[in-house]
Amino acid sequence: YIITGTRNVMGVPAPMIELTTIPMNSAILPIEVSIIQNKRKEILETLIRLAEYEKELINLGREISRIRRIVTMLEKVLIPRILKTIMYLTMKFDEMEREEKVRSLKIKVLLAQRTV
Repeated sequence: YIITGTRNVMGVPAPMIELTTIPMNSAILPIEVSIIQNKRKEILETLIRLAEYEKELINLGREISRIRRIVTMLEKVLIPRILKTIMYLTMKFDEMEREEKVRSLKIKVLLAQRTV
């Protein structure tokens, strides 16, 4: 019998396949048949492991491609956009600070003229 399931590898679903066999009474079978059955079981287990690894690598490859696209989008689009916004806001705040200094100087001059 083959039992299937999934497990999580770094957030990516990976197949889990397990081979279970019904034990045969080896007392009534010739030794050659018993040896062949054991070899067959080993080969099937190896094939199942290879199938698990293949599917796991395919899933991990897809996830790596998806993450690579996200990183590229961040590097090429989102981060430059945020940097532009930061530069714009810095420029605006500097401009507002200069305007405030000019305004406060004008107020000081007006107050000085009124007191004279």
